Amino acid sequence: MKIQILTILFLSLNLTLFGQESDSKDCYEIKYLDFFGLDQMEIIKWPQSELDGLLKMDFEKDRNGSPIKTNFIIPSIVYQLKEYHPNCNTEIDTIYFNQIAKLYLKIRDIDSTKLDDKSITEKIDFLQTDFYSQVENVDYLPKMTFTFDDGPFYGVEFEQESELNPIKTQETDFGILSVSKFKDKTILTSKNKNGELIWQKSITGLSERNLTELHFTENPMEYNSVATVAHMYSEGERFTLYLKTDGSFMYYFHSW
Repeated sequence: MKIQILTILFLSLNLTLFGQESDSKDCYEIKYLDFFGLDQMEIIKWPQSELDGLLKMDFEKDRNGSPIKTNFIIPSIVYQLKEYHPNCNTEIDTIYFNQIAKLYLKIRDIDSTKLDDKSITEKIDFLQTDFYSQVENVDYLPKMTFTFDDGPFYGVEFEQESELNPIKTQETDFGILSVSKFKDKTILTSKNKNGELIWQKSITGLSERNLTELHFTENPMEYNSVATVAHMYSEGERFTLYLKTDGSFMYYFHSW
């Protein structure tokens, strides 16, 4: 499994090494790319040898029985689509486009014959809509995120009648995040600007082990079109918390 993941990573990272210059045009909107750090990237192609390697990958085996059919290559395919839209380019490499569309459908386990009679514009619209449906599903989003960290984790709901004394706090656009301790547990709390509780969780890691500490980095808050991200660290390792824009909990990763 690890070998296959590293192979996919090697092939997909080659996307950044071979490319063609493309003017920045507002000719076709693809939302949510900022979440994946792709919104400002130049449109770049995979070399044919790497694309052939990706097309040969067994993504069903890589999913290991998971019903969630996606992975971190999906955003790297989608951000290229703009280059092949008729509104953006009059000289379209249809062979390359059809190959990346085939790769997308293979990862998603979608019958490719659904697009056989579609125009290139209709194919791009189909892939765009399918991409949006994944990003907007919190079960899919973690698997579309490239990371070597453990997770996603979801913590354990925590209820305490008396108010906990925070040892660390961080102001956010939606309100405040605070870290508290209760016995052997590290508690993370989210409140809105009125001081009303949004959620409160005991923070755990692998094997549901209680994490012993949690700290905010300097300037920890990041805001994008999909999530509010808090960059933190726990036990000397990176801890990345993902929230909805209203402060609702999504999930977190913890480095190993």
